[in-house]
Amino acid sequence: MKSKKDEMPFRLRNFLPLFAHCKAKYWEQIEGMAAFIGKQPRTVEAYCSYHEDRMISADDYMRVAVEAIKRKSKSSLSPAFIIFDENGDQLFEAQKLCQAMFLADVEGAGWVATPRGVGQVKHVSTPAGRRSRLRRLVRDGTVQKHVIAAMFGFDQHCLVDYQLEDVDWLSTPDELRLHQLENFARAQMREAA
Repeated sequence: MKSKKDEMPFRLRNFLPLFAHCKAKYWEQIEGMAAFIGKQPRTVEAYCSYHEDRMISADDYMRVAVEAIKRKSKSSLSPAFIIFDENGDQLFEAQKLCQAMFLADVEGAGWVATPRGVGQVKHVSTPAGRRSRLRRLVRDGTVQKHVIAAMFGFDQHCLVDYQLEDVDWLSTPDELRLHQLENFARAQMREAA
């Protein structure tokens, strides 16, 4: 499966408001995302256009998605989840379990629920668990991204989509293929040892 060019502008436009202040105009949002990924505003505008053929790279798409979820998880409310590094230092706060799991997986960190988040922990879905397993495999780097994408039969943009949380276009990896990928990763680690 290949990510369709006409889907990417929809996805990027959902992230755009997070890259500027709340009442920013479209062009200011474009400039905010462009500054974040280090591109010219015209390039980002082409990525978000329904009429141009330019498509953001899979690596930049993942960077934008991670940053968007970091920004979306911030709130003036007390946090429901705390994401922390291996030293126990707080990295991020989150309001939703899916945000906490995502940020912990991509950063190689852990998370803990505050009293506000305890109720959400009971409702972890099987698809969310599979997305989390995939994110950890991608982060570990034992198996390269192009190999993972080939094993699932999709391109690297779809690989990003299959890792995302807290978006309208959730995709979930197939359990059988994910299990095969985990076995392949274990075999790769044994060979390296």
